[in-house]
Parts: sequence; structure tokens; C-alpha cells
Amino acid sequence: MRKPIYTEWRFWVIIVVIVLGIAIAAAIKQRQEQAQDSPPSPSPPAAAGTQLPSQVTAPTPSATVAPGASAANPASSPPDVTPSADTQPVTPPPSAYPGQTSPADQVPLPKSDVLAYSRQLKGSPYIRDVAVGTDNIEIHYFGSFAEFAQANPGTQKTKADYNEYFSSRDAINKILMEAPVQLFRQFPGTASIDISLPFSGKTYSVSLTKGSVEKFFNTDLDGIETDEQWAEQISGPYFNKEYRDQFAERYIKVN
Repeated sequence: MRKPIYTEWRFWVIIVVIVLGIAIAAAIKQRQEQAQDSPPSPSPPAAAGTQLPSQVTAPTPSATVAPGASAANPASSPPDVTPSADTQPVTPPPSAYPGQTSPADQVPLPKSDVLAYSRQLKGSPYIRDVAVGTDNIEIHYFGSFAEFAQANPGTQKTKADYNEYFSSRDAINKILMEAPVQLFRQFPGTASIDISLPFSGKTYSVSLTKGSVEKFFNTDLDGIETDEQWAEQISGPYFNKEYRDQFAERYIKVN
């Protein structure tokens, strides 16, 4: 009688070989799957002293804002730019006259700023009203002390104070000469200024353009950036009776 095959040693050798083959195949497959799932190893760093060229994108030029751009013809706004740590802040130039705040060439004129600044002018307590146009300023003084007192019932000023302030023709010339040039300097966008000052039955007035004032003072008002320049080019050489008389003869009308 023949023995069963599983009692033969050859049978168990074949079984062991088959099991080992299956285990080896499974291990190889598992390693292949792990290799596919693993991320690629990083590239080796560049050698010392080697720099890789970077792509540089040329900036797109922004649109230039034309002077006098209005809501009807808006100009493109430049993109916001964050200044670097080394960028020095821009400081506005010193005031050529106390209280200067208006940006250069602002049109239309800032009404509230003009009204506030007019309170610093000579004879300002006796100014009746200030009219501010797009590029024009008109100033009207009270026609009499009675008119002033009626508009300012709590005033402590007397008629004697009023008369003393305007009784001198040179005092009136001083107001009509200095106020316009101060306003033109303060608000560079101003094209013309008209001032009317009635006193004792007469009305003294000036109607000036920025160009005529610059011609008389022989200067470029937009180029005056410091108090020292103001004193050297305007107040020092011109704010005196001799030039006030010349100014009055040329520009001040009396009706």
C-alpha cells in the first residue's frame, strides 16, 4: 500500500518554497507601493557662491494725473506703494505765513480753509464777508462802524477804535497790498482776488491777478517755501510806505 503524499518530505519542501515565494512577492509589491507614495527627495542645494537668476517683471507705469482733473474727467490713480524702511517721510515746507495748510494748486479752492485764514489778515475783525469761488476770492469789509456793531452786538470795540484803524490812508493801503499777496501765497490755486474796503464815504478796492502781483513783487510766489525766503523776497524789501504808495497808485481804486 502507497503512503499518502503529505507524508512525503518532498511535499513539504514544495509547500515551503511556495509560501516563501508568495511572501517575497508580497514584500516586493509593498516596497514598490511605498516608493510611489513617498515624495521626491529635495534637489541638492546650489554650490556656495552660485546665484540662480530670478525673473524680474518690469513695473507697469501708472497714469499721470493732469492738473485740474475733475470728476467729469477723472485721472487714473497710481497704485498704492508701501514705503521701505529707509524712505524718509516727506515734510511739507515751512509756512511763508502763519497757519499755512493748503496744498499747492488746489482747485477748487478749499472754502473752509480760506475762511479760516482770512481771520488772520490785517483788519480781519472788520471783514463783513468772504466769497470763495473756484479760483477767486472776494473780501468785503463793513461799510461803517454802525454796520459792524449791528453784526457784532457783543463787540468791545468802539467807534474810536474803528476810526483810528482806518483813518490813515497808509493803513488802508497796507491792508489792500499785503492781504492779496498773502492769500496768493497761501492758496496757490487762486487766480484772482478782489477786496473792497469802504470808509468815511469812500470805497477803496483792488482787483488783482496772481500774475500782476508776482510782476509787482518781482517774484514767483510758488517758489517761496520758507519764512526766510518770504522775508527776503517780499516782506523785507516791499512792505514799507514807499512801495505801498507805488502799489496804491497802480492798483488801488477810490470811488
